[in-house]
Amino acid sequence: MKKVKRSFDDYVVYFREGSLNDKEIAFRLGVSRVNVWRMRQKWESGEGCVNENSRVTISEDTFEHLVAQTFRLEVKAKKVKGELDLERSNLELGFIRAFRQYSSIELSNMLSKVDDLRFKIDSLDKESNKKSEKVVNEKISSLKSELNDLIKECSIREMELYYECMKRLAAAHEVDNKSNYKNSKGYK
Repeated sequence: MKKVKRSFDDYVVYFREGSLNDKEIAFRLGVSRVNVWRMRQKWESGEGCVNENSRVTISEDTFEHLVAQTFRLEVKAKKVKGELDLERSNLELGFIRAFRQYSSIELSNMLSKVDDLRFKIDSLDKESNKKSEKVVNEKISSLKSELNDLIKECSIREMELYYECMKRLAAAHEVDNKSNYKNSKGYK
């Protein structure tokens, strides 16, 4: 294996990163472990330290490695964010399902009254053929008026429940958006 001569700065990048051992650094740079060990000794002792105004140069291989590592981390972060968004959507769907179940229970009493009134109206319509129509028609009109009022009341209650649900979802999104805004501005 042909060993390549590397600058001190090429080694320093890996030492500062701290995630690789000497053997892995030697493999990535294409040098011997002894060279990595010597450079680590030099780095730890402070020899060859770069002052604030000097320019650091790294080899193309090291640069490509850092770019590839950054890319992998970005891909992983996007994957985690996607999974988080998916879970958030699943929670929202679960909330909506639970809300529908709650609203159907909440409205079931009213809806059964609506069904009862419709049944009474239908039965009175059938009776109207047999009895005096005027009395039956008045009763039917009264029941239809009561039915319309009940349907309006049921619709208003349903809209109130939906509005309550939408407010809760909007509040959750607002908290999430504030969190995203703070994260994008560097707040912790």
